Amino acid sequence: MDVMSVAYEFVGTHVFADIYDVPAEHINDNELILQALRTGISDSGATICSVQTKEFEPSGFTAVFLLSESHVAVHTYPDTQSLFIDTFTCGTTCKPEKVVEVLVDSLQAGNYRMSVIQRGMPSSTRFPAELPGSGSQQEDSIDQGAGRALAGI
Repeated sequence: MDVMSVAYEFVGTHVFADIYDVPAEHINDNELILQALRTGISDSGATICSVQTKEFEPSGFTAVFLLSESHVAVHTYPDTQSLFIDTFTCGTTCKPEKVVEVLVDSLQAGNYRMSVIQRGMPSSTRFPAELPGSGSQQEDSIDQGAGRALAGI
């Protein structure tokens, strides 16, 4: 059986953050949050396609940015002065960590926790086009020191 190798450019960076101790005047300022996200997205090198927002009663706010490279989503919890942010960009040209950094600075947050996960398969990885018994499983390994999860690397 002839087995061909193909290089894949299937990579991206996924960033999750929990942001705490945000001053009340900032966690309730939806326009400040939106502007910080726009600035962070621009600084990251990503391109905004559209934005969807939703305000909740009695409080809380969600914004989802559709990017040419993927997405950014934020969910606020004013009663605990906290928010969650999730940002993912395909490829290697954007730096989604920048979105979190700009948001933390703009909101003058007292504390935050960020996780960065490299997803996909690096271009140097070669896979056979046909494998007997395809559907093999890959293990995930986590490098706690760098805060990055590496799938199958």
